[in-house]
Amino acid sequence: MGLEAKLRLAKTLVIIDTHHDDVAAFVSALYAEGADMIQVRDPHAPFDALRKVVETAQRIAMPMNKLVAVTGDLEVAKRVMADVLVGGPDLDPGLAHARLHEYALVGAPAFTADDCRRIAGSETIEFALVGPVHLPSGATATAPGLDLVRVAAEAMPVADVAGTPWFAVGGVTADRLDAVIVAGARRAGVVVTGNEDLADVGRVSTALRKAWSDDPTLQDYAFRALSATPRAAGFRSLSGPASW
Repeated sequence: MGLEAKLRLAKTLVIIDTHHDDVAAFVSALYAEGADMIQVRDPHAPFDALRKVVETAQRIAMPMNKLVAVTGDLEVAKRVMADVLVGGPDLDPGLAHARLHEYALVGAPAFTADDCRRIAGSETIEFALVGPVHLPSGATATAPGLDLVRVAAEAMPVADVAGTPWFAVGGVTADRLDAVIVAGARRAGVVVTGNEDLADVGRVSTALRKAWSDDPTLQDYAFRALSATPRAAGFRSLSGPASW
């Protein structure tokens, strides 16, 4: 299965750091619980630690038709030959595609309604992380919340196989997921720290798959996603900002 088809069929994104004694066992358990894509996010980790986690996850993910994403740093993503890069707000997606391999996927955060509409119209951003839906207790900022999820559902219709897949992220838990689904999300990302979170990953995955199967607009989505022609880098417009 191609990377783009894997992305379009993904429902559960799991975000992890590098602090795990047995990376292979932890990653395998996450995929067994229903994770479709694992995003490695640890901005202060040494490169060797990050590479170990990413390469271990990639080895496990490949035969299972799952995905592994690297967060933020384009040079790190290139050095570990990442298939998926989740960029920050300052990432140049055209530059990312120029530096990564031909079929690599680039995702971007959507913090506002304008971000959702911009990403929906982009030819160089393959998916979006929409949120945060919730912020930690005591945070000084205000989360965009479910209103942004509703905007994303309108700007990037989930059933549009030629459109932009997106995940609702930021404080999403199994207990909060129902409201996120009602707001229009059919993909979501959760942060996990260890084995104690495995059951929650399973609950999230089960709820998302049920929401997917109950949605009449998605009944033939898998067939259409698998039948679509992937967009290689050579067919993308890289006319945006470029600093390479």
